Amino acid sequence: MVIDLIEKKFSLKIPEAYLPLVEDIRLLKSDENNPNRMSLKQQEQVWRSLQKYGWTYPIITNKDGVFADGEQRAQVCKTHSEFFAPVLRLPVSDVDRRMLRQILNKLKGKHSRELDGAEYLRIIEAGEKQDLQALLAAVGEKLPEDLGGESESSNMIPDSYELLIDCKDEAEQQRFFEKLKGEGYHVRVLNL
Repeated sequence: MVIDLIEKKFSLKIPEAYLPLVEDIRLLKSDENNPNRMSLKQQEQVWRSLQKYGWTYPIITNKDGVFADGEQRAQVCKTHSEFFAPVLRLPVSDVDRRMLRQILNKLKGKHSRELDGAEYLRIIEAGEKQDLQALLAAVGEKLPEDLGGESESSNMIPDSYELLIDCKDEAEQQRFFEKLKGEGYHVRVLNL
């Protein structure tokens, strides 16, 4: 009975396991410092994804309802008058909430050109080329030419091999850079 009442408050799919987490996202709080920003095109892609797949993972907040992850999804939902979503409240300190936000925003990895191409091909063969192109456009990428796109995507690992050398200081870094550059290698400085 309670679940039936909750389900009437939202239109997006929510997995059964997340139903106990459903709450009014209008009551959640922003610290107004979220460094993650989305274009209007990306926001629309998020909305289409939520409509198609539902809540594949919940919004994450601290125990007081301050966003750690999902603030953009919540904003998109509120724009579309969708006010209820699964929210996982974690008992974390403010600094841990901020660290969690950084981790969830930044640790995304890079894509293998070959494996991405194979994945794109499977999506296209399943009849979803337009949705794939819309998704790629939302993140500033294009479908590769050999799959019916205009140009290759910029978020791919290049077809090259790289060497990373740990240097003890800036002077040693400069010596290696000049030596390898002088030998005709394409060299770039990366400070980690």
